[in-house]
Formats: sequence, C-alpha cells, structure tokens
Amino acid sequence: MNSIKKQVVSSVKWTTVGTVVNAIAALLKISILARFLDKSDFGLMALVTFVMGFMNLFNDMGLTSAILHKQKITKNEYASLYWFNLGFSIILYALLFLIAPLVANFYDEPELNVLIQLLGLNLIISALGRIFKTIESKHLLFKEITIFEIIAAVSSLLFAVYLAANDYGVLSLVYSALLQYLIQNVLYFSFGIKKYGLLRHFKLAETKPFIKIGVYQVGGQVINYFNRDLDILIIGKFFNQDILGGYSLAKQLVFRPAQILNPILVKVASPALAKFQSHKELLKENYLKLIGIVSKINIFVYAVTIIFAPILVQIFYGKGFDEVIPLLRILSIYMVFRAIGNPIGSLVIATGKTHLEFIWNCITFLIIPVFIFVGAGFGITYVAWALNIAMAILFYPSWKLLVNRMTGASFKEYLWAIIKPSIK
Repeated sequence: MNSIKKQVVSSVKWTTVGTVVNAIAALLKISILARFLDKSDFGLMALVTFVMGFMNLFNDMGLTSAILHKQKITKNEYASLYWFNLGFSIILYALLFLIAPLVANFYDEPELNVLIQLLGLNLIISALGRIFKTIESKHLLFKEITIFEIIAAVSSLLFAVYLAANDYGVLSLVYSALLQYLIQNVLYFSFGIKKYGLLRHFKLAETKPFIKIGVYQVGGQVINYFNRDLDILIIGKFFNQDILGGYSLAKQLVFRPAQILNPILVKVASPALAKFQSHKELLKENYLKLIGIVSKINIFVYAVTIIFAPILVQIFYGKGFDEVIPLLRILSIYMVFRAIGNPIGSLVIATGKTHLEFIWNCITFLIIPVFIFVGAGFGITYVAWALNIAMAILFYPSWKLLVNRMTGASFKEYLWAIIKPSIK
C-alpha cells in the first residue's frame, strides 16, 4: 500500500506539472492566434476538431482502458496490440480521407476537405507511440510522459505563432497541432523501443480479450462524444461560422481549467483505482475522496470564472469578443456538472464494467440532443442553457446506474462527498 501511495504522489506531481504547462501553452496559443485569425477560422477548426475527435475514439479501440485494467500482460500480447492498433489506424485514415469531401459538402465549406485530410494524419502518427505511453501510465511512470508532452506543447505553440504571424490563417492551427502529435509520438516510440522493446509478433487471438473490454468503452465514448460536442455539430449547421467561432472560443476557454485540474487527478486515478478492483469498500472510499476533491476545486474555479468572465475574455481574446462573455458564464455551470461526472471514467476502467458506461451513454444520447435542438431554435445562448438543464436532470440517474452499482455508495454518501465543506 505504501508503495502505491508513493507512486501516486510522484504521479500526481509530474502530472500536475505537465497538465499545467500543456494547458497554459494551449491557452496561450488560442489567445495569441485570436489576435491574428478571424472568428470563422476558429469555427472551421471547431468542425475539424469534432471530426478528428470522433475518429480518434475508434483509433484507440478502447485498448488503452483495457491495458490499464488488465494487470498481467505478456510481451507477445503487447506486440500483438501494437501491430493491430497501427494497422487499424492506417485503415481508419484511409476511411477519413474518403469521407472528408462529404463533410465539406454537408457544411458547404470546401476548405474543410483539405483541413480534415491534413489533420487526419494524426491517426497514424498517434498509433506510433500510444501503446508505449499506456505502458508508462499503467505503471504510474508519468515523468517521461510529462517531459515529452511539455516539449511537444511548447514547440507547437511557437510554431503556431510563427505561422499565424506569416498569414497562414487556419492552417496555423492545423500544422501546429500536427507538429505536437508528431513530436510526442516519436518520443514515446523512441523511448518505448529502448525501454520495453517491440517483438515482430502478431496473433489476432491475443488481442480479442482486450478488444472485448475496449469495444464497450469505444461504444460508450462515441455516444458520449456526441453528447459532449453535438452542440458544435448543430451550431455549425444552423448558424454561420462567426457564431460557431465565438461559441467555440467560449467553450475552449471554459474547458481550460478542467483540462488543468481534472487530468492531474483522473490520469493517476485510473491505474490507482484499478489496484483496488477486488476490494469494493476500499474502491468506494477512494472514489468518494476523489469526487470530493474534484467537485470542490471545480466549483470554486468556475464560480471565479463566472464572476470575472468579462476580464478573462478581455485578457485572453482582446477586444471584439463581447458575445463570448455570457456563453462563458453559462458554460461554467455546465463544466461543474461535467467535472463531477468525469471521475466515473476512472471507476469504469478500475472495475472493467464498460458495459455500464455504454448503457449510460446510450441513455444520455436520447436526452441531450433533444435539449440542444430545442435550444438552437431560440438562439446560441439557449443552446448553452439547454445543456445545463439536461445535465441537472441526468445527475441522479448517473449515480444510480454507475456509482451505486460499481461502488455501492448511497446517494447520500455521493452527494455528501460533493458538497461537504472540507477535503480530507
């Protein structure tokens, strides 16, 4: 237990450093580029990012979660998983290349075709280093991961600023993102080969137990992804690119605190909670502690965001972005709900009950889109309010189906962990 505690403390330290630096670099990139690019450029990039995020869910095939869950994995199994993932990624990119023109036609934005095909190269690039990164995460060895991510994030920031200053427009966002993926995964691959090696071995049968776990994870994540980002898809269709760009900027800014705070805890929690998978009482105790920490920190941060929204928009985006302020405030409430639900992913990985997450995401997929469509009929701010209403309605059912069934925690225990005034 002491050994696990030491590993967790070290992991939290390195994850904290990496997450803070990465988030600051990403925020600086958007903040600086907002002064060079048009709002419509951010609207285009929001659509490209949506498509890429969707394809990336399939690219992983849930193998990361499966590897973190399974405690004993042979070198042959790792090799089979690596070659399977690489081959699948190549096929996936070919598919993306073919459907890119269809997406461009749907939104009547010809430029989307080239942007999607370019950024889509990330599917292949990510496959080079993903398994090696997952192995390091599994063993709570976050030092190398953090160093590699910082190098990539800072390089991407500098490259993006250079491109934007030289009138590359929206390509500044695309090329800088590609550079970040490339640096990260070349470093993961080079380090992983040297430390763990990679066998020229492949048996499809060896991947099946992992795919079986991962397939529910992927299915759930696909639906959850639409639940989370369907607003972008709908706004892009029903509103012009300037409105989508403003909404996207608000959403990116409101997501930054969560991207700094939550991964520090959740990245470490997934492998750490997995070590308690056979001790339900310990699992419940540690999960409720995690929820308590996550909720209190996020409630404080987003309360501050609501109060100081005009100042934050002025600092990060400059003048001419007043329409972002009300969206930032409304979406801050939405982010509190998301933050409370975020650690459920770690719990799912720890218990291996990915089917429950899949069922839950199917339920939410029947509810959230309805609210977004209704909100879109009244205006852009109503879309944001609709998301809040949907999240409030889903709060109790999420405890019942997920938290209660996986940990045995009562609703009173769960609610008290969220609202109690102190963190122990």
